[in-house]
Amino acid sequence: MRSFRFLFLSAVLAIISVSIYGEIDSRISAYVWSYPHTVAKAAISPLDWQARDWLKAGGVVLITGSLYLLDEEIRDLVQRNRTEFGDGVADGFRRFGESWTVPALAGTALLGYLGDSEKLFDTGMLGLKSVILARSVTGGLKLLSQRNRPFRELGNQFWDEGKLSGDRDSFPSGHTTMVWAIAPVLAEQFSELKWVKPVLYSCATLTSLSRINDDKHWASDVFFGFVVGYVTAELTLADSPRFFVAPDPGLQGLVLQYRF
Repeated sequence: MRSFRFLFLSAVLAIISVSIYGEIDSRISAYVWSYPHTVAKAAISPLDWQARDWLKAGGVVLITGSLYLLDEEIRDLVQRNRTEFGDGVADGFRRFGESWTVPALAGTALLGYLGDSEKLFDTGMLGLKSVILARSVTGGLKLLSQRNRPFRELGNQFWDEGKLSGDRDSFPSGHTTMVWAIAPVLAEQFSELKWVKPVLYSCATLTSLSRINDDKHWASDVFFGFVVGYVTAELTLADSPRFFVAPDPGLQGLVLQYRF
């Protein structure tokens, strides 16, 4: 919960900073209101799901359930084959899922606003929204699921003690949620650079796997953290106010567009 408060405070400070250094225009207002709009849209989206959407949801449940049944075996296999080199790699990539990324996104948004760079501004604000929403979901699931982390040697069950505790916070993985809430946003914003997406997704995958290597999370924690982060990023990209410069084939040159 402390990490969520830190995320929320960082987002608020970013918005306030932008407001101090410039007039609050329609972008900021639309951005703020897009938070509850996206939450509401996500909540009612199953009402409009088609067959393929239900198949995807069923696949997520099936994979998560299968990993849950294999969690102990996967953990034993990984820990038996753990190496010093692997620990070093995991330690390096683990940092991509930590809270420092939030002030970095806030700084990106502020820098873009002050420097009149719409792309940087959008990137920072989109990243902040995605992280805030994704970690809100993760924080709620951690509290509701009450699952012990693997290194505690208490098994992979949910609600094994039948009472609420802030120490049983394994499901889903917060680091995984964080990194996958950011990677698709950056991949979209810099899609013109062909190497960005594979690099970002490779880093996100290694960050996720580091949580299993370090015995901090079960495999099912990591997979579901990926789902929460990735889906939130896609929702954010599809349901947020945007300013961007894009080529218009019907005009000579570039056109500034605004969409929500």
